[in-house]
Amino acid sequence: MRTIYASNLALLLALAACPSGGGGASTDSDTDAATGGTDTMATGNGDPTDGGGDCPSDAQFFETSVWTPILSKTCITCHNPDGLAKDTRMVLLAEGAEGWLEANLAAVKEVALDEDGGVSLLLLKPTNQHPDMHKGGMVVTPDTEAYDALAEFVARSQGTFSCTAPDGEGAAGCDEGGAGVRRVRRLSHVEYNRSLAAVLGAPTDLGLGFAADTVVHGYTNNAGALVVSGLLADQYRDAAEKIADLIVADLPARLGCDPEADGEQACAHAFIARFGKQVFRRPLTADEQARYETLWKEAAAIEKFAGGIRWTIAAMLQSPGFLYRTELGEHAGDGIYQLTPHELASELSYLIVGGPPDAQLMAAADDGTLKDPPELKKQAARLLADADADATLHRFVDEWLHIDRLRTVPRDAALYPELTPQIRDAMLGETHRFVGDVYRGGGSLAELLTADYSYMTDDLAGYYGVPAGAGEPDPGGFKKAETGAAAGLLTHGAVMTTHALPTSSSPIHRGKLVRERLLCQDMPPPPPALDTSPPPVDPGLSTRERYTQHSSDPTCAGCHARIDPIGFGFEHYDAVGRTRTMDGIHPIDASGEVLLTDNSDGPFDGADELAQLLAGSPDVEACFTLQWARYAVGSAAGSELQCVQDELRAAFSEAEGRLDSLVLALVGTRFFRERGGAPSSDPDPTTGGDPTTGGPATTGEDETTTGDGTTGGPMSGPMTTPGIDVQITQDSKWEQGECNSVTVSNTTGAPIVWQVVIAMQGTIQNAWNAKYTQDASHLLWTGEPYNAEVAAQGTTSFGFCILY
Repeated sequence: MRTIYASNLALLLALAACPSGGGGASTDSDTDAATGGTDTMATGNGDPTDGGGDCPSDAQFFETSVWTPILSKTCITCHNPDGLAKDTRMVLLAEGAEGWLEANLAAVKEVALDEDGGVSLLLLKPTNQHPDMHKGGMVVTPDTEAYDALAEFVARSQGTFSCTAPDGEGAAGCDEGGAGVRRVRRLSHVEYNRSLAAVLGAPTDLGLGFAADTVVHGYTNNAGALVVSGLLADQYRDAAEKIADLIVADLPARLGCDPEADGEQACAHAFIARFGKQVFRRPLTADEQARYETLWKEAAAIEKFAGGIRWTIAAMLQSPGFLYRTELGEHAGDGIYQLTPHELASELSYLIVGGPPDAQLMAAADDGTLKDPPELKKQAARLLADADADATLHRFVDEWLHIDRLRTVPRDAALYPELTPQIRDAMLGETHRFVGDVYRGGGSLAELLTADYSYMTDDLAGYYGVPAGAGEPDPGGFKKAETGAAAGLLTHGAVMTTHALPTSSSPIHRGKLVRERLLCQDMPPPPPALDTSPPPVDPGLSTRERYTQHSSDPTCAGCHARIDPIGFGFEHYDAVGRTRTMDGIHPIDASGEVLLTDNSDGPFDGADELAQLLAGSPDVEACFTLQWARYAVGSAAGSELQCVQDELRAAFSEAEGRLDSLVLALVGTRFFRERGGAPSSDPDPTTGGDPTTGGPATTGEDETTTGDGTTGGPMSGPMTTPGIDVQITQDSKWEQGECNSVTVSNTTGAPIVWQVVIAMQGTIQNAWNAKYTQDASHLLWTGEPYNAEVAAQGTTSFGFCILY
């Protein structure tokens, strides 16, 4: 039976591999940023003095959108008269130098106008996509706000940019009011695991051991990066069959009907409808109901009633309806799609509790009331009060501050024997309880950064050397305790231990944390030829003295001037998060300074003063909003986040930095409820080929090919292997791409090592169960080691997603 249904389940796996960037979304490596995210560059005014209306002049745009946020903070560290890039054509002058702005504008424009392969060097070099690479590595990531700004500057330099689109609409990446991006997004592993737990009604760790999700800007839930590899497809299959076995082992309690009294067919029908609605988080369509009933019937004919149910469950848990959640909506006119009530229910639930909708939320989706903004906010407030919301909050903080690494960062056991696994766990528990208390108590970002209390077990308090807390401990043994400092989250043991070295503190790690995660100033990687090892330990020098010498090299000074003076503020904390007054035989000097920011510059002495400086900074408030938006929206694309970020910042500021204000602010936006895109009659990406027969898609287009694997007759060049028939089923389609399942059938009486040729349609985004090469007109596919040979009269399958 396992062999009979292997090809059917493989088709489901192929369906599951449709890209989470559907509906026009792109991954972090495949982006439309070359058009500035606007599609408005066909007519332009290259006049650098024309700043009419709301459109800044080229010089104004360069200063505010290119120089200030990018060049002055990243590129000038090497591209200065004394830096590593002093011999290149782009040598930048520091602000304040005579004629600095005009000179820098001219230098950058010259680079913008130079192209390689039709693409500006100003886009190729900082993204490290130039054939000769970039000595500084990748310092700008595609599909980010920085990349979009560089792309717009290129268009302005070329005279192809217009602030107004042909239809008179503004050139912003979203329409007025900010409808979001249509997409189909794969569940992250954490979301998948919580969804399985909801199906089982019990905790499970299936999914937590899968091939790791890709990290983008520190977060593991980036929609564009959540694709399905061949390995992950196998892991999904294995997990689905294990869950099916668990359910079937307790089938009488799970069925909700009696196959003997009600009849097997009627009982299977009722179970499929109920279980399907639970796992798909919406009612099944009539086609889906019929499809799974057919699968049950075929399997039950061989493995009886329970066996049919087992295979039906395994198929559903590998379906895109379970593995993905859609944000496609129903067309409401003018290119606007309103999310369905069930799409809203999933979006809201995964945002707040990280799992599928509960019964109350599903009821509001079933009766349609969830589309009412007041009801949506009411349900959001209810979920926020649920204890399950804490896990999502903890996950955000862990990834925001990188303390998800705490349990594995190495420390010298001979120097720090007290840092046991139990203390590490207690450190993480401390941060989680502290953040949860501030959040649920209506606290602000300022309190998060400057509080003088925390939550500790007695053992952790003893480890820190502070008095144990008073009162009754919670079930984990934690009590509220005074910390003796007023630096809130920043000086928690979890943060200080994660951002240190195995044998010592690290001003670089700690300063970089503040620069990147609290000020949103991403630091470029060091030049590849540079020795980046920390300065050697010298008992005759303090940590501060060693790092000051280390950063005196002109090639290092540009970055270290931004990082080290902040990191020195944490020198009262050792490598394992304990306070100290001496660094070996040296008194601690924790003075420092924040430099080169818009609103946060200033001197400080120690972490408490640094925390006060950061807590009062609009830069930090804006950065926290951006970090939370990246996590909540699951995107790092500036062109997408700009659709909602201004609203979130305004709401956060109006609420005086109250942490829980951001969730309700997001839920109240049009961005949350609607999606934008061209009107389309494309099929729903969650429907596709028939998983029980391998037949053509019930909605959408399928093409059956033989011989050369194309739909237009013979073609020159490489050919599909003789004796191989090819069937291509389109599983999903959106404005910018599609996903396809390919069934390879051997029509002969002998095994064949196969190759398949398919006409070229675009750029491959994702592929599974096969390898490919491509040229201008062909995709040549061959099998992986496990399916390269197809048996006589046998079949195998592979799949791919392509961007047009």
